[in-house]
Amino acid sequence: MEPVDVHVAQARRTTASVLKHWSLPETPAEDARLVVSELVSNAIIHGSGDVRLRLRLRLRHDDHELRIRVTDDSTAPARRRRASAAGLGGRGLHLVACLSLRWGVADGGRTTYAVIPTLTEAPPCRRTTQSSTEPTW
Repeated sequence: MEPVDVHVAQARRTTASVLKHWSLPETPAEDARLVVSELVSNAIIHGSGDVRLRLRLRLRHDDHELRIRVTDDSTAPARRRRASAAGLGGRGLHLVACLSLRWGVADGGRTTYAVIPTLTEAPPCRRTTQSSTEPTW
């Protein structure tokens, strides 16, 4: 995808379609759509140069997990920021952390990933996993 805002909605729709096809329950599917929106938005906003986005979804029934990866060409890893009361930004990765079992960066900062539980119970907010290597999927 080219780094334009319209692709956030496109990635969200594509994710919704895939998860519906996989018959994922609504609560984890909505969490996943929100995480995809935030990760794709971050890649578009904070990526540098010609950003190529790759959205990868992988459902593992044995682990009850949905794994999401978004990759761009920036080597600056995603990081949580403190949002000001009046600021519009700085909340996306906090939302990702709250909805994910774990999240982090890999591939030298080029990939941001999140693991969403597929059971209908929502996870509590989790700490950021800033790792240099992504878990094997």
